[in-house]
Amino acid sequence: MTKIPWIRRGKDTMFHLTDLQKRSVAEADDDPSELQSFPPLGSALKVLMVWPRFPSSFWSFNGILDLVPIETDQPPLGLLTVAALCPKNWTLRLIDRSFEDLLDTDILWADLVMVSGMRVQKDDIRETLLRARALGKRTMIGGPFASSEPELLLSLADHLVVGEPDEIFHEIAADVERGSAKRLYVVKDKPDVSKTPLPRFDLLKIEKYASMAVQFSRGCPFQCEFCDIITIYGRKPRTKRPSQLLAELDVLFELGWREQVFIVDDNFIGNHKLALELALKLEEWQKSHDYALLFYTEASIDLAQRPGLIEAMVKANFFYVFIGIESPSPKSLIEAKKFQNLRRDPLESIRFIQSEGLWVTAGFIIGFDSDTEEIFEQQRDFIERAAIPWAMAGFLQAPPSTPLFDRMLKEGRLLMESTATSNFDPPNFRTLLPLSVLLEGYRGILVSLYGASAFYDRCYRSLLQWNSRKPQKPPEIPLLPTLGIVVRSIVHQGILSSYRKAYWKFLLRLAARWSLNPPKFSLGFAMLLSGHHFIRYARNVVVQLESELDKSRVQRGSADLICRSAVRFSASITQ
Repeated sequence: MTKIPWIRRGKDTMFHLTDLQKRSVAEADDDPSELQSFPPLGSALKVLMVWPRFPSSFWSFNGILDLVPIETDQPPLGLLTVAALCPKNWTLRLIDRSFEDLLDTDILWADLVMVSGMRVQKDDIRETLLRARALGKRTMIGGPFASSEPELLLSLADHLVVGEPDEIFHEIAADVERGSAKRLYVVKDKPDVSKTPLPRFDLLKIEKYASMAVQFSRGCPFQCEFCDIITIYGRKPRTKRPSQLLAELDVLFELGWREQVFIVDDNFIGNHKLALELALKLEEWQKSHDYALLFYTEASIDLAQRPGLIEAMVKANFFYVFIGIESPSPKSLIEAKKFQNLRRDPLESIRFIQSEGLWVTAGFIIGFDSDTEEIFEQQRDFIERAAIPWAMAGFLQAPPSTPLFDRMLKEGRLLMESTATSNFDPPNFRTLLPLSVLLEGYRGILVSLYGASAFYDRCYRSLLQWNSRKPQKPPEIPLLPTLGIVVRSIVHQGILSSYRKAYWKFLLRLAARWSLNPPKFSLGFAMLLSGHHFIRYARNVVVQLESELDKSRVQRGSADLICRSAVRFSASITQ
């Protein structure tokens, strides 16, 4: 599932490290000289917070940015949370590299440059830290990349924070002020998030974003082998009080926000009783604010077994939910220990959720040991039958700190030289299916799913299966911006694009059937625009896959040549 916050990593009450990481941590944490290596920065710090740039990805929606007056998808909620933990006497500024340039003058202004990010942002993380160091500025980094692979960043940053620092950040801040800051802080305990302060939404250029982000819970009760959420946040979900989240929504409302809000929990229903309590409170908030916000979130597929919770979510104006379906193969789900997906037929579960009022988007994975060459057709068939337009299909990866990483390491299958940063890169371990088979099969999935006609047909069928219900209400967009979006869409998609025929077919069907149904027409129009991203992005990934296939063929040819040469040499020796 999706991964946003700055504060990540950990396993129950102990942080889980590889042997290399443990050595790096020990060397940095045990050296007494590290305690005197940095001068005090004083109590009136100027802090520059930097959210590094993302490369184009499935969820970046880059193509849509040509059509709508926004710059990026979501704000860096984790950095905003850390900002709230900073002392009141610190002066804070935020640079979001998704749409802002980081100038030398910005860095020179600061006493401390704080960076967070995920592995997919690693190139811009490195560039930011090196630039700050070259300009003589103190640096601190935390977040998922720093927490999972600290040994890669210890040489780049002055201070590194591993884990969730909610309850100890005041100590870190005091160390920085008085000159006793450590090179490395390892936070082993899981904080009580009911005490976490409101994120500093006021630091945002709020009009630049497609949606806002809030967090209700951290943790997930399940044990999926490939997932680092349980080693990040633990398997016991910890939640905020509903009043905390409502206070965050109040702040966003006061700042003028009237659109989508992503509840970024990796599993919103990890504690389903508290999720229901929150949903009921959200319904009350929405009633008193004329349903000003549209919510979406991530949840496990057992949401289908909780119709009362779905009903409460719909009444609170949740429109859609991301679900980690991963595979239609029971063997692959058993292998991955994703047992919650086996309690009920996954296709029936998805259709039930759709019929009860939540539109579904989902994640799918290929590359399990149990996968056979039939998996590609099975995935395509499931996605089409479930009518899931935004189907994030990708390769299995073994992230550091996960049980899968440990198993691959033990079996000698980890590819230590792998540079994989997302599920669209080839796996970072040796798969049982030959790599060329995986690449070719995945290429076929993308070509099939994101051909323009297939994509828009799936969009249409998803609206047929989604039973929108009262009081679901889409955001109200002013007339002038709406006209601008429509004109840009018609020009870029309806006239200039290579998929204009499929575009017009879907648009006409959408208008004819649902022009008087605001929820369906609004979501349908969002899907219409999304084609400008997904169709083009899939084509780009296919080109990359073809390049990987070429390399794979060359390597296989070289291996065959070496093998034949060895056989001939052996035969000559025998003769």
